[in-house]
Amino acid sequence: MKTKNSELLISQTAYDLFAALGSLRRPPVILCIGSDRVTGDCIGPLVGHLLASRNLGCEIVGTLDSPVTALNIADSVLKVKRLYAGRKVIAVDSCVGEADELGSIRVRKGSLRPGLACGKSLPKVGDVSVTATVASGNADNLYSVRLGFVYSLASEIADSIECALKTSTRRKEA
Repeated sequence: MKTKNSELLISQTAYDLFAALGSLRRPPVILCIGSDRVTGDCIGPLVGHLLASRNLGCEIVGTLDSPVTALNIADSVLKVKRLYAGRKVIAVDSCVGEADELGSIRVRKGSLRPGLACGKSLPKVGDVSVTATVASGNADNLYSVRLGFVYSLASEIADSIECALKTSTRRKEA
């Protein structure tokens, strides 16, 4: 989040998140998906880690210390539905795309399908989805992604989520 002459300038990602979330009656749950064992797949856990230290007033599921992976996502989704019923879920994950999409962050209303690039059949998750394209070609390329690249995208996503939530809170208070 940057300021210029006391004007708030927000990134396109933050704006898209704000628009996709709509009005929030209760703080959302941020479900950060991925493995910290595969550099290209650790966008989610990195975003969760970065957000956990900020006082956002929302629940964060999936961090570097406790990642949500293909092995535990079904249980994590059930837990979120049980403990945080009625709250919107922002799902964050990395993805594989075309070469010209590398570094792009997409926000959309609706769920995402984790593990699709690896041919896994995992449950759809999220009311709002945030994906970052970290590799092109196939899922094997997730192993050769540079950590600095992934960290930069994760930082932008975390900053955008924080900005969108704070903007939403300000709008509610006005």
